[in-house]
Amino acid sequence: MSLVRFYTTSGCHLCDQAWALLDRVAQRRGLRIECIDIMDDPAAEAAYAESIPVVASDSRDRVLQWPFDTASLYRYLP
Repeated sequence: MSLVRFYTTSGCHLCDQAWALLDRVAQRRGLRIECIDIMDDPAAEAAYAESIPVVASDSRDRVLQWPFDTASLYRYLP
């Protein structure tokens, strides 16, 4: 089962919207999601504080930043 990282933080309404999309696509693709709160990870906070929600996959050279939709997730995810 492939792993996808979801960079988020509490109280982020955009993250809630992104999660709803990501969770459905990940379930259909059989992917496991690791949620990373950027406030608990200094490197993630430095990289993504201005751009969360962010989805990252080891199979890609770049991350997928908000805004994205279901079609974008299907194209991005393995």
